[in-house]
Amino acid sequence: MSKSNIMVWLSRREEKKVLNMCKKHLDKTVETVKAMARVVHSFCEEDFNALEVHYQKTFDSEREADKIKHQILYDVSKGPLHPIDREEIIRLVLTVDDIAENAKSGARKLRITSKENLTNEIKINLKEMANRCVEIVEKVRIAFIALSKGVDVAIKEADEVELLEESIDEFRIGLIKLVLKYGDETKKIGSWLMLLNAIENMEEVADHSEDVADVIRSIAILG
Repeated sequence: MSKSNIMVWLSRREEKKVLNMCKKHLDKTVETVKAMARVVHSFCEEDFNALEVHYQKTFDSEREADKIKHQILYDVSKGPLHPIDREEIIRLVLTVDDIAENAKSGARKLRITSKENLTNEIKINLKEMANRCVEIVEKVRIAFIALSKGVDVAIKEADEVELLEESIDEFRIGLIKLVLKYGDETKKIGSWLMLLNAIENMEEVADHSEDVADVIRSIAILG
């Protein structure tokens, strides 16, 4: 970056304005993931009225996040940002957008997945997977806020996001094994595949959270 100190970089008026918008975008993305997690819990508890309510919240939050994204991209294209700053902001926003999109996709798939004969073990693990998605996006938000506290703090928080992603990936493997066993026993291929795809969307939430942490680390180091 053109400045040697991240605190100076963050204090520049236009960039501070854009970063505040990025924070709003990230906040709305966290809301989207939390709503997705409530869909998962409602699915597992077979509370279908609550599932519809939380699905609509997931959809609405993702749409609101999308509107903020478009505004940020417009402002960045018109603003007097340094080209390197602009590139980092665009990468940050688009990667956060991937989190929200996968949260919405996962919620949508669970909404149309059969709940018949799901084992309690699968339900417990699905809810835990969703909880871990919330945990990692909350940690991403902490890492983003830490940019204003200095390089070392931001990098430390970003590193913790990476560790969470690794633990989620390991957890996902065990959950997939349970779902594969369920598929073999029930022979309901459509539901089995839809459930697997929803789990993959949750994994993508974690993967893109790690990608956002990489962007935050890059901003911190280059700043």
